[in-house]
Amino acid sequence: MRLTRTAPAADATPVKIHANGNGSAPANGSVPVATPAASSASVVVAASAPTAVAKPRSNRLKRPADDCERDGLLKGKKALVFGVANDHSIAWGIAKALYDQGADVGFSSMSSLIKRRVRPLAASIGATFVEGCDVRDDDEIKKVFEKWHAKNGDLDILVHAVAYAEKEDLAGNFSSTSRDGFHTAFDISVYSLIAMAREARPYMKPGSSIMTMTYYGAEKVVPHYNVMGVAKAALEATTRYLAADLGPSGVRVNAISAGPVRTLSAHGIAGFRTMHNAFAEVTPLRRHITIEDVAGTAVYLASPLSGQTTGEIIYVDGGFNILGLPVASEE
Repeated sequence: MRLTRTAPAADATPVKIHANGNGSAPANGSVPVATPAASSASVVVAASAPTAVAKPRSNRLKRPADDCERDGLLKGKKALVFGVANDHSIAWGIAKALYDQGADVGFSSMSSLIKRRVRPLAASIGATFVEGCDVRDDDEIKKVFEKWHAKNGDLDILVHAVAYAEKEDLAGNFSSTSRDGFHTAFDISVYSLIAMAREARPYMKPGSSIMTMTYYGAEKVVPHYNVMGVAKAALEATTRYLAADLGPSGVRVNAISAGPVRTLSAHGIAGFRTMHNAFAEVTPLRRHITIEDVAGTAVYLASPLSGQTTGEIIYVDGGFNILGLPVASEE
């Protein structure tokens, strides 16, 4: 019998950064769209039988670029995604899924990541809005949204996938958290959402959606999660308060609580590999979580299907959060 808890999902390279796809913290790639191939068939007949001709499949099944593939739930919507660091980021998985469902997507991330990592990903989906941003700086956040509005007009979808804690504060005892480390984690992981929502609000019309990434460590103690667990708890409370604040304007605010995902920064957390490996043995659905799983829920939150859903924490963890005592199968 094996008892385990999950490790945090993370979204970027574990380095000291301030506007990224989640730094050393969880948050929370490409989301493939099924492409039914057109089929053809050869019909062999006897000489005395009439010739049979196979009917070609409809062209709509071929999903030509920028046609059927872009005709989805979010056609005509405009999305801005903060926090993409590389193609393993949950933020990238969400961006790609929004694009596949018809949205026009823009990006903002840490300036040092833009040229080598973010811009090539943006180009792969035809995105032209890519801006660097230090989310500790209110002026930089404001400039990103002003540039967005000048180039793209209103904003329908805002994705906040930004979090960070100093590596030394994600190890050892929680009581050893430094004062500066505490402030850093809360400034980047929590206040940045407040600042983004404030600047985005004038450009978001009724029906718009804001979403952020959280983790179960906000509710229960997870080894080595420490100050980030406390920051995520504050982020979830912030989600509810922003939902109440922006609700009268018709803007929804929700959070996705993802299970552990194998991103670069996740592997910088002590014991992550062991806990991740055991996750599929105890979660009710008996499988690991992928960025595509998280992205699917993000599409729902961005679409009219969630038109009356706000202030919620939606779990994408295979049901792990419902368990009182996660135990591996004895079979």
